[in-house]
Amino acid sequence: MEYLLTSSPIPGMLLWIILYISDYYMTLAVVKAYKDFDAIKFEKSMELTPQFQKDVEGQALVSKRHVILLLLFTLLILAFWYLAVGYFGWTWLYSFLLGLLILLEVAVHMRHFRNGYQIRVLRREGGITGGITFSQRFSYLTSAFDFYAFAVLFFLFFLLSFSPFFLGGAIACFRVGLSHGGFAKKAAIQTAPSMSQHADSSSR
Repeated sequence: MEYLLTSSPIPGMLLWIILYISDYYMTLAVVKAYKDFDAIKFEKSMELTPQFQKDVEGQALVSKRHVILLLLFTLLILAFWYLAVGYFGWTWLYSFLLGLLILLEVAVHMRHFRNGYQIRVLRREGGITGGITFSQRFSYLTSAFDFYAFAVLFFLFFLLSFSPFFLGGAIACFRVGLSHGGFAKKAAIQTAPSMSQHADSSSR
């Protein structure tokens, strides 16, 4: 399987294009579906990547930023194959890059599938009473845990196979976990002043 991905730049490019496009439109679908449930709210946005929050919340069918990144990373895969594999013969390095990009998208798609199934169950059977609002800090913390879990899983695959593809996936997921952990800390700092102001006003 890994040989098929590294023998030519085409499989990796096609897989990346399919995953990256489906990621965006699955995000739009999930966010739109959750808005149908009055009992479930998300602070600011369900989309956790700040750069895409405006496009996702606005249900933009075409995101300029998404298209630019899609093209840039597709060209990166192509250029990296010719440099790492075609020129130096470093197939392992190209495999590592594909793992960084593709396995991160695999982890993201697993979260989309989970959310999609949860929406299906809620529509069919309910299961939530009252109302619930997910704070941004909570969303970032749970997201960070998800990516750390995928990082551990991919790293175990790497230990079993010694495949740089899985090592790339482990590092990519770990990096996103760290990033979302950092966003959670920022969200806590931003929330603290508003809570203290509310406490001061209520004590008057």
